[in-house]
This record gives sequence, structure tokens and C-alpha cells, in this order.
Amino acid sequence: MAKKRKRELQHLRQEPSRRRSYQLGNTNPSDIYKPGFPMNILSNVKLFAAFGVLVIASMIVAAILTNRGSSNDANADDIRTATPTATPDGSATASPSASSTAKSFTAADSVIDTTKQYTATVKTSKGDIVIKLYADKAPNTVNSFVFLAQKGFFDGILFHRVVKDFVIQGGDPTGTGSGGPGYTTKDEPNEIANTRGTISMAKVSGASEFGSQFFINLKNNTALDYNNPSANKFYPFGEVVSGMDVVDAIGASPVGAGDKPNPPITISTITVEEK
Repeated sequence: MAKKRKRELQHLRQEPSRRRSYQLGNTNPSDIYKPGFPMNILSNVKLFAAFGVLVIASMIVAAILTNRGSSNDANADDIRTATPTATPDGSATASPSASSTAKSFTAADSVIDTTKQYTATVKTSKGDIVIKLYADKAPNTVNSFVFLAQKGFFDGILFHRVVKDFVIQGGDPTGTGSGGPGYTTKDEPNEIANTRGTISMAKVSGASEFGSQFFINLKNNTALDYNNPSANKFYPFGEVVSGMDVVDAIGASPVGAGDKPNPPITISTITVEEK
């Protein structure tokens, strides 16, 4: 039989004896074909299964991280930077963005009668501070302060900044120094000095409007007065008539980073009495 024909018949029959002889006979094992990566994994059932488990686990972790990132982005979009509030001495400092709070307003409702007298009792973790408000001299400032107090805006917030022999500062619902009520009020210039015990609104250096943050002077701070040659003027809208010892106790508190009292000092409530 011709050799060509014989090879064709052998090929068609795929003789078992010849396949075994070729693969398992005297052939050197090193000469047998061994598939490389990744086919070697596919040919090994156990290795292939382990590789599959690893791939699936990686996909699950990636999905979790992706969802977490999306959630953080959403939260970032919800963050509201309130009107920044500077230190009373006018030296503006960078503050972290303030988170939006549950109590935010577009404007203060009209809640006072300028022909009447108002006193605010600030209940703190150190004791009570009673403040006489100047409704006749700073009606819009007092109105905003009373409005926020009546809405419970100040309840539970911190005195977030204390500078010994200078001021104690509160009124920020976030406790960061950059929070506010969602609206601003314009300055009401007057010639009342920032003497010890007076209360003024804090604001950005050089600004002519403020939010909800206020400070009480621990001493006579004439550099903050109406006749200050710089643009940084702060106009008092009330004065402490009882509880100056509490103000001094807060002013002597130990502080940490950012002049924040440590341990914290909180405002429980601010209630307003009309006479």
C-alpha cells in the first residue's frame, strides 16, 4: 500500500495504540507539550476554581468601594458652606466647611417690638448668663438673635472658641467656626464700645454682615469699636447684667486646637423675656 494512502487511513482511524505510543511511550516527558498561562490554569480544575473565586471576590470588593465612593460624593454635594465667620479681632482664618443643619432659614421673621425691653438668659454647662438686649439701638440684630433663640437654634451648641482675656464665642450650630443660620443680617452701626461684658456679632474680616455667631467681651476691647480706623468694626447689641462670673469661668477654660474648649462647654438653651 502506498505510504500516502496508509497515512490517510491511520489518520482517519485514529488508532489508539499509536496515540498511546506517541504520548506515553519512550518519549521524554520534557518533550511532551505543556500549555502555558493561562491555559495551564484552565487545565487544572482545582487551580481554575481557586482563580475563579479570587476574581469574583475582587469584583465584589470593587463594587463595594465604588458604591462607597458614590455615597461620599453625594454627601459632599449636600455640604453647605455657611457665611464664613471671622475672629472678632478681624483676622480671618480658614475654617472647614460646615455641614448643613436641621435648622436653616432664609430670613428672620419679625418677632420683636422695639418699644419694649428684652433680656436673654443663656443657660450653659457652666451656669446662667443674663443679657440685656439693645432692641432700640440694634433692632435688626436683636430681632435675628431673638428669632433664632425662639426657634431653638442655639440649643445644645458649643462655645466653639475661647481666647483668654479677649472673648468667648458661640452661636455656630456646627461647632467649627464656619456655621450659620442660612441667612445674613447687615451691620447696624452704633457708637457703643466693646467694653467688658458686652455682646457683639462675629463676622468675616472687613464684612458688613453676619450670621448667628456672637461673642462676649472678657475685657474692654477698644480695637473692635466703631472708631477703629480699619474696616473691622463690631457693634454691640447687648450687655451681660448677671452671670459675668460664668462668662469669666468659660473664658478661663482650657482649650485645644482652634481655641476650642476642652472639655466642651455647651449652651443648653437661650430663652428671651419681653418687658
